[in-house]
Amino acid sequence: MKTLINVIIRFHLVILFLILEIISISMVVSDDLEKKKVVFSSANSISGYFNKKINTWLAYFTLAQENEVLRNENLALRNRLNKLQALSKNSERDTFLIDSVKYSYLSATVVNNSIYKAQNFITIDKGKADGIKIDCGVIGTDGVVGVVVAVSEHYALVVSLLNSRFGLSAKIKNSNHFGSLYWTKNDYRYATLEEVPNHVKISKGDSIVTSGFSAIFPAGIPIGTIEDFRTNVSNNFYEIDVKLSTDFKSLYYVYVIDNTMRDELLLLENSVSNEY
Repeated sequence: MKTLINVIIRFHLVILFLILEIISISMVVSDDLEKKKVVFSSANSISGYFNKKINTWLAYFTLAQENEVLRNENLALRNRLNKLQALSKNSERDTFLIDSVKYSYLSATVVNNSIYKAQNFITIDKGKADGIKIDCGVIGTDGVVGVVVAVSEHYALVVSLLNSRFGLSAKIKNSNHFGSLYWTKNDYRYATLEEVPNHVKISKGDSIVTSGFSAIFPAGIPIGTIEDFRTNVSNNFYEIDVKLSTDFKSLYYVYVIDNTMRDELLLLENSVSNEY
């Protein structure tokens, strides 16, 4: 209390001035509607300015939560789209079971990533406890990322598309001609597509997507676009430079793809592999 009294005594002139200013303004605008509008308009402008600043700061601190909500919504939409596509392919079967959809998706966050090594790997924050298995495909919002090669209880290790030992079956979207895609450069933005016959008509800018000829990725997942190409005279195939659609340097959110029918497919293929 003593401190408060000392403050009042010290700043009594300022306090008196403010009180008189408030009384004066109140007297001026009390009976004048136009002046009252001006005062209230100015007050609203000032308060609006500060409210906007406060809301901007609050929005900044809630971005992580909002991103998580959007990621979950995107995941739900992906799974729903996958089911609808399966239904459309089986429209003649009214008894088609939703639970038998071939692919399911699970969201995850990148916790470690490398892009400048010859063999690059990515660590994500989901593991066995979340249903992650070895050989699950991993994609980002823009395209293919890699394949799960090791799993612990709460984490998984992904071999990146930016790995010189990793190969991927890919096709040219508008012609369906396929080949093998490898990372042969030291640039995280590009890969090379080989084994596409040179009689196929291709153009710069053509989209490259997954072929679907594996038990890991469904067909049509974006990989990149043709940046340049040339003919390998020794084998009559193209050597195609592909600009990757995924920006591996800013990769953060990913989706893990599980082929629920993968074991059945591999069992069938392996059952005759030693006979033919």
